Amino acid sequence: MSVSARLSTPAGRAAALAVIDLVAESEEQLSDALRRVCGRSIAVGQVAFADLAGVDRGVAVRWSDCLAQLTPHGGVAVVDALLQQLTSLGIELIQDVPAMTVFPEARSEIEARALSALGVASSPLAVDLLLAQHNAWGNGDRDADSELTERDRRLMALLRPPLVVVAGPPNVGKSTLLNALAGRELSLAADEPGTTRDHVGALIDLGGLVVRWADTPGLRETQGPESEAIALARELIEAADFVIAVGDKSSPDPRPLVGREPDLVVALRSDLGEPGWESSFAVYVLGGSGVSEFAMRVRDEILPPGDLEAGEPWNFWADEA
Repeated sequence: MSVSARLSTPAGRAAALAVIDLVAESEEQLSDALRRVCGRSIAVGQVAFADLAGVDRGVAVRWSDCLAQLTPHGGVAVVDALLQQLTSLGIELIQDVPAMTVFPEARSEIEARALSALGVASSPLAVDLLLAQHNAWGNGDRDADSELTERDRRLMALLRPPLVVVAGPPNVGKSTLLNALAGRELSLAADEPGTTRDHVGALIDLGGLVVRWADTPGLRETQGPESEAIALARELIEAADFVIAVGDKSSPDPRPLVGREPDLVVALRSDLGEPGWESSFAVYVLGGSGVSEFAMRVRDEILPPGDLEAGEPWNFWADEA
């Protein structure tokens, strides 16, 4: 039975629902596969609530003669069990499905790929840019030999959230800054050094660019469990896509503490006065001064506004980032 299945929602990530594509070479093959999986026939254009291979109750949709989708609950264990059961029914698991098969309504391969990318894009800023790519590439007629540009690489941040790490000495307001950007209490904020014993992360929307924001423990020489957390924080700093060194008037220059050249140096708690070291930006979180401007500054540093010109082509389907 020449039928393939692909998990089209992110693997290993729990969600309310998951989506699995079923693709066949012929109408008869897909009909047979749906009867095996759902225990019933499903016509083109039909949406059915069905028992999915004995693993879960979910929705099956047949979009065309050769394409259907299964929508089980999105728990990782449920999805893994269903994929395993599909293989036992003779359905081959694959990583990719031709975009034009999944989106036959698309005007070109580029538009089909863009519609597919919309399903995984993490940032709102990706939407208009992806929808403009059919025209940007000359009605979808892309150059097969086009090379990945630096702009292409930067724009990949719209599809896969970059890792932003904030690092500096203890008690300068790192956790307060994270809470302000997130709009909720994610990290403990207190005057006692060592309050943050491990890095705390969240997905933060910086004016349409979603990033993985990590708040690290204050960097200092210490012993015990906190020293282990600081060692892990230093590994995180090295792996980061963007590093922000922070301090305040009472702290030393945070650059030497960070251990690598930071992408941005910020003075927090600016109500205390200017620090004795040079910074790129000043923020007073509790007074509401500069927080929104700071978020936009980080966004523009990671993704310059000129990169978002909708009329310019973007090699967004490239595997390399």
